[in-house]
Amino acid sequence: MNNLKAMWLMLIGMACFSSADGIIKFLSVSISKGQIMTCMGLAGAVVFYLLCRRKGTTVRDAVFFHPVLIIRNIAEIVAALAIFTALSLAPLSSVAAILQAVPLVITLCAAWGLKEKVGPRRWAAIIVGFIGVLIIVRPNSGSLDVALLLAVLGMVSLSIRDLASRLAPPEASTPLLSFYAFSGLIPTGLILSALTDGFDPINGTAALILLAMSALALTGYLCVTIAMRIGEVSAVSPLRYARLPFAAVVGFLLFAEVPDAATLFGSALVIGSGLFVMLREAQISRAARGI
Repeated sequence: MNNLKAMWLMLIGMACFSSADGIIKFLSVSISKGQIMTCMGLAGAVVFYLLCRRKGTTVRDAVFFHPVLIIRNIAEIVAALAIFTALSLAPLSSVAAILQAVPLVITLCAAWGLKEKVGPRRWAAIIVGFIGVLIIVRPNSGSLDVALLLAVLGMVSLSIRDLASRLAPPEASTPLLSFYAFSGLIPTGLILSALTDGFDPINGTAALILLAMSALALTGYLCVTIAMRIGEVSAVSPLRYARLPFAAVVGFLLFAEVPDAATLFGSALVIGSGLFVMLREAQISRAARGI
């Protein structure tokens, strides 16, 4: 029952994330990316500050200056800048497909940086997944899309963030890490607005849409966090790839986007290789526990 509940929560989380991405893309036409980022940062910081207070965790802690957390927070900011910009310029499904390569990069970094053992089959899957990303980006097409390169940068930054989360000290709780991450978006968004697009007036309708975007993003974040805690990783993690079909539906409904054949083929390679890596890691983990 826990696995079933966790799987539903993961699906809900992916649907929320895809919807929030669509709203970010929709709002970026009339509101600066920096303002959108600031609003999301404020909403997240308030929610996770309250969760920290509820757990008796102080946010003014020396752990903030831990090198791993500094790297994590920088990666979070870079990822937000890159992904917000990519969403405003590139098709939603293409950005979502590139972001699905995060598990592959984490496995690659774990093999090189953490000296975790990665067998030849997982290496082959990683290579196939990266080929899929190249097919989506199409660097030899003669019209290299900078927006998709930003999506790649966002994907790499998310991978670094997740890897740093693995290495974070035990006293850094999930709500505390989340509070630091969302808080970092507030000054970043303000600086981005001041240096680039400026500050656009936000009317009542836009404010409600911003509130909905923040609510969706936070709901997705909480659903995924709970799902990973109550369910088995091997059962829940593969459902992260549901974000791609959800993104395709949102892109079609809001922007009439239809992925081309190359994007679909590259996405299939990324998803297939990612699923293989996840399932293979689950098999190895069960074998190590003697299950």
